[in-house]
Amino acid sequence: MQVRGYDKRLYKRDFKVTEEVKSFGITYKIEMWDEYGCKRTIYERTKELVTERVYDWWEETEERNEKNKIEQKVLNNLVKKEIK
Repeated sequence: MQVRGYDKRLYKRDFKVTEEVKSFGITYKIEMWDEYGCKRTIYERTKELVTERVYDWWEETEERNEKNKIEQKVLNNLVKKEIK
């Protein structure tokens, strides 16, 4: 079973849920993308947790993007120092 979600307002924001049978039972693989193209894949045991994780991921988008920008600036500065 596959379920895809799609938010028309933010065409890059998406998720895909795939049901997988494991030795310990059924689990749900969740692949999520945000507006900035950041992707995360996680696994959950229940459908309720799937929904919760997707919404949490999308709510944290701006905070995560700001952290990524800061991290990228630091890395760029380290590379510049190494080149000199």
